[in-house]
Amino acid sequence: MLESRLFRFVSIAVATIVVAFPLAAVASPPDPYTQVVVAGTLLMFLLPVAYLLSHPTVYAWMQGEYGE
Repeated sequence: MLESRLFRFVSIAVATIVVAFPLAAVASPPDPYTQVVVAGTLLMFLLPVAYLLSHPTVYAWMQGEYGE
């Protein structure tokens, strides 16, 4: 299902953003500026994490296939 690295990156990024943005909206104050700052910070953090998790070595390690 997740054959290509690009597809893994996009699916992991979308999944984490879909979960993180509503949590940020609930956890941050109702001020729109603060919510934009929190959302931007989450985006700057989550995209590199999604890139790291989509790396073939890390993905194989998470699947339990590395070193076998």
